[in-house]
Amino acid sequence: MMRPFTVRESARARHVRLHLSLAEGLVVVVPRGFDTRRLPQMLADKAEWVEKAWARLTAKGVRKGPNGPSTAALREPPRSIALEAVGETWTVTYRRTRAAGVTVRQGARRTLTVSGKTSSAPLVRAALRRWLLRRAHEELEPWLARLAREGGYSYQRVLIKCQRTRWGSCSSRKTISLSLKLLFLKPELVEYVLWHELCHTRQPNHSAAFWALLSQHEPRYALRRRQVRAAARMVPRWVD
Repeated sequence: MMRPFTVRESARARHVRLHLSLAEGLVVVVPRGFDTRRLPQMLADKAEWVEKAWARLTAKGVRKGPNGPSTAALREPPRSIALEAVGETWTVTYRRTRAAGVTVRQGARRTLTVSGKTSSAPLVRAALRRWLLRRAHEELEPWLARLAREGGYSYQRVLIKCQRTRWGSCSSRKTISLSLKLLFLKPELVEYVLWHELCHTRQPNHSAAFWALLSQHEPRYALRRRQVRAAARMVPRWVD
């Protein structure tokens, strides 16, 4: 029997990718415009690999409850990390050493090796968040700068944090703060957030003038606003 799956379309994806996690199950990332009618046969061809990968994922002794993975399972260190915003899926392996801390080394073919005291889930999550912060700086800062050039906007600086409730903000001094969690959102939602904060450099409140300005860059801003409000579920629990 084919495992249930969720399809996500990515503007940056070039090929079909499979992503497995305890929190979301099997997620199939496809390029924009991909004919999803091809997926059943493709997944049937990959069925053996999927089941073996799922067995490895659940072999850590985490039990699944009647309503899905338990809270403990959702906070388990990940075996893969899907960064939807940039069309990347990273495979994570763990190597326990005598070191007191935890480090993350980025390898070829989008692999991460987590080394050190890997028995400590808090230390592992903190190390992975540091890696996420680096990737966020590498991806979000140039992205924001490109949009600013395209729209003729200026800002003072960019801060990137692991904000719990906000995707972004803009101060009166035109400092734009962004959440590293944006990496887990679809590209069109990330662009909405970036345009939103850039527009705040000219219109500091949510007046009619602000929404009119935003509509020049994102005509579907009302839809994107609703989607962003519901997008927290796209962020893995271990990130918090």
